[in-house]
Amino acid sequence: MNISQTPLNNPKQSFTERFKQVWQKLTAPHPSIKEIGEFRRAQLLSILTLILSVLFIFALLFRPSSVGVFFAFAGITLLSYALSKTRYYRLGTYIFAYAFTAIGYIRIYQSTTDSIELSITTTVHIALVFSSVLLSQRGFLTLVILSTLATITAPYYSNMSSENLGSTTGIVFSIGAILYGIQIFRANLDKEQLQELTQSNRELEDITANLEERIKTRTFELNEANQQVQERATRFQIISEISQEISSDVDQQPKELLNRITQSISEKLGFYHVGIFLLDENSEYAVLRAANSQGGQRMLERHHQLKVGGTGIVGYVSQGGRPRIALDTGSDAVFFNNPDLPQTKSEIALPLKYGTQVIGVLDVQSTLSAAFKDEDANLLSTLANQIAIVIKTVLINERSEFPLASQRGNKASKQITHKQKQGGYSYHPDGTISTALPANSAIVDQAIESGETVMLVQPSKSNPAVLAVPVKFRDQVIGIIHIEATEGNRRWTEDEIAMVQAISDRAGFALENARLFEETARRAEQEETIAHVTSQIGASTDFNRILQTTIQELGQALGASRSFIQLGTPSENGNKK
Repeated sequence: MNISQTPLNNPKQSFTERFKQVWQKLTAPHPSIKEIGEFRRAQLLSILTLILSVLFIFALLFRPSSVGVFFAFAGITLLSYALSKTRYYRLGTYIFAYAFTAIGYIRIYQSTTDSIELSITTTVHIALVFSSVLLSQRGFLTLVILSTLATITAPYYSNMSSENLGSTTGIVFSIGAILYGIQIFRANLDKEQLQELTQSNRELEDITANLEERIKTRTFELNEANQQVQERATRFQIISEISQEISSDVDQQPKELLNRITQSISEKLGFYHVGIFLLDENSEYAVLRAANSQGGQRMLERHHQLKVGGTGIVGYVSQGGRPRIALDTGSDAVFFNNPDLPQTKSEIALPLKYGTQVIGVLDVQSTLSAAFKDEDANLLSTLANQIAIVIKTVLINERSEFPLASQRGNKASKQITHKQKQGGYSYHPDGTISTALPANSAIVDQAIESGETVMLVQPSKSNPAVLAVPVKFRDQVIGIIHIEATEGNRRWTEDEIAMVQAISDRAGFALENARLFEETARRAEQEETIAHVTSQIGASTDFNRILQTTIQELGQALGASRSFIQLGTPSENGNKK
C-alpha cells in the first residue's frame, strides 16, 4: 500500500506545520518501544534533553563561569538525548537524572557555590522533579535516599558549613517523599485505568464475540428457515402435481386408481411404502386395497386387513379419524411390527375423510427415523383429503346409472357451469362475503378460453395485480377464481399460484362431489316415491280404485295441476261407444 507523505520543504505548508513535523521527528522514540508508559518516558527524555541542549548552545554566548561543569552537563545531556532515540532509553534516563542531581553535590564538593542550600536548591530540587517523571519507582526512591544522605553528609566532604543543614536535608527528603507519593499515585491511577481499559476491551470482545455468535446463529437459522421454506414449497409443488395426476382421469377402475396413487406418492416423495386402506361396508375392518412395495403386494395377496380401533397405527387412525406419527417405530407403543415391511423406521397414517366420515386410511412408511414432521402431516393431510374425494367420486360413478362416464362429466359440467353463470361470491378485505355477478375482464375471459392460469404481467397502482385460475372438472372449465391484490405493485409468487391452483383443483372435485350427492339424494327420493306409489296401488284389488289411486299419487308426487289416466286407445274407446 502506497502512502503519500508531504515533504518537509513543501512550500504550501505553513511554518507551524513544518515546525511541528520537525519537532515530532526529533522527539519521536525508537519504533521498538510499544508500551504506552515507556513510550511517554522516552519521549519526555527526548524533549527535556533537546530543550537543554538548545539552551546550552545559547549559554555559550554568555561565557559560563564554571566551564568544566557546564561542558560536563552539556555532554551528559547530549548523551541522554542520543540514548532516548534508541531502545536503551532507560540508561539515558538514569544517566540524566543521577548526573543532574550529582552536579549540585559536585559544586558543594568543589566549593564553587556560595552555600550548600543554594547549590541544592538550584540543582537537586529541580533534578528530583525531573527524575520523578523519568525514573521508575525503585530508581527514584534510590535517588531520593542517596540525595538525602549526600545532603546530610555534605560537611564531611566539603569545607563549607551550613547552619540550616537539618532543614535543608528535611526539605530534600520531603520533596522526594512527596514526589514519590505522587509517582505511586500516578502509577496506581494508570494501573486502574489500564484495568478499566482492559475490562472494557474484554467486555467489548465478549460483546463482539456474542454478536458474532448471534449473527452466526441467526444466519444459520435464516438459512435453515429458507431451506425449510424451499423444501416445503417443493413438497407443496409435488403434492399439487400428485393431486393433478390422480385427478386427471377418474373414469378408470378403482383398483387401477388406487395403485396409481400409491405409486405416484412413493416415486415423487421418496417413501419406502405407501398403502391405502378402505373400510368395509360395516366399518369393522380397514382392508388394504393398494400398495407400492413388495411387502405391500404380499399383504394384498393374502387380503391383509386390520380391525378398526385395533392393533397398529392404521387401526388407531381408522377409529379416531386423526393423523398419527411414529417417529421411532421401535419405541412407539401403537406401532405394529409388520414382518412384510422390515425396513420401516418411521410411519405416518392419515384418515381418508369424505366430509366427516372416515372411509379409509393413507399409510406412509419411511426407512429413516423421524422422517415425518408436523408440516409433512399437514401437507399429506391435504393430499389425503384430495384422495378421499377422488375415491368417493370413483365409487359413486361406478354405481351410477349413467351409461358413459363422459356423459356424466359433460352433464356435471353443464350443471355446475349453469349454477356458476347465475353468480358467485366475493371476499372483501374487511372479512365480509357477498354475492357477485361473474367478473367481466379480458384476463377472466382468457383464463376461461385457455383453461390455464392467467395473471396481470405488469401490475401498477392503477392496475393492481390480478390472478385468474380456472376451476376445472374432467379438463372442462366450470368456473373461475378471480383474485385482485390490495397492493398496487404486488407480484404473485410461484408458491401463491401453486396454492390457488391446488385449491382450485379441490374446489372442482368438491363441486362434483356435491353434485353427485345431490343426484344420489334426488334418485333416492325418486325411488322412495315410486315405492310409495307402487305400495298404494298394490294395496287395492278394485279396478277403478287402482286407477284413482294411480292418478292421485302421481299428481301429488309431481305437483301437477291436472292429471289424467286412460286405458286403451281413443279408437278402441270410440268403437265401444
